[in-house]
Amino acid sequence: MRVLVTGGAGVVGKALCRELLSRGVCARVITLPGDPLAKSLPPQVEVFYGDVTDYNSIRPAFDGVDSVFHLAAILLSTKTEAFERVNAGGTRNVVSACQDAGVRRMLYVSSISVTYPVLTPYGASKLMGESIVKDSDLDWTIVRPTLVIGDGGGVEFNMFARYVKRFPVYFLPGGGKALKRPVRSVDLVTGIASAGLSPLAVGKTYALAGPDVMTMAQMASFILSNAGLKHKMIPLPWWIAKRAARLKNWIGGQRVSAEQALAGFLYDAAPEIGNAYSDLDYSPKSTF
Repeated sequence: MRVLVTGGAGVVGKALCRELLSRGVCARVITLPGDPLAKSLPPQVEVFYGDVTDYNSIRPAFDGVDSVFHLAAILLSTKTEAFERVNAGGTRNVVSACQDAGVRRMLYVSSISVTYPVLTPYGASKLMGESIVKDSDLDWTIVRPTLVIGDGGGVEFNMFARYVKRFPVYFLPGGGKALKRPVRSVDLVTGIASAGLSPLAVGKTYALAGPDVMTMAQMASFILSNAGLKHKMIPLPWWIAKRAARLKNWIGGQRVSAEQALAGFLYDAAPEIGNAYSDLDYSPKSTF
């Protein structure tokens, strides 16, 4: 069996390739031209260079493939059109390439942010990607990771950790009461592999999260304790947080909009994962 992983040179993509190889599955990846991270892929992995926003550049990689794991996406940007072009438009190109190459099976990595009551541009683009996949004639599976921790991955978590460790006093919008269910990257990768390979997963959507539900404030305490720090948290009223975030993107710097930075503090992301347990034998471990 041969599978294609888009965005395969990223942190999660590389780990997924290793997991697939350990299961006896041949792996091929698509990554951006000139991507230096491709050199760190396992030598057994076949590398194609292309951009999911350019159909012609990716189409040859789909020949001779049995299944596609679509990971390629952008998470951080201050430009709404970038999310639409890569996350939605790129997914449309991947679906079209599957159809034209006769590939029936596709797994799409979405995001738990598609469940937020008010969508950020990123969440909206991932939800559009889900619609494109569901409206296709492919044998699809969708996974929605929560906050990813560990192995150098988890861009959002890493930004949050740097923030709470930076100064002796830190502010949390709303007191950090939003509930999260973070997932270890190693558990996320095994969940993605199982979902993409299992016939039971066809036509289903899975949240991939860890076993523990915690508030943002509790997560900050874990981060500081692990770092040997005793910083003080000050709750920040929402109206002040919104103004501060507009003046300066204080969590993510220039790479993330104020809207996206605040969404993680405002909305819960603690989904049920019972169907992943039952269908995929998914058994994540505690993140902290």
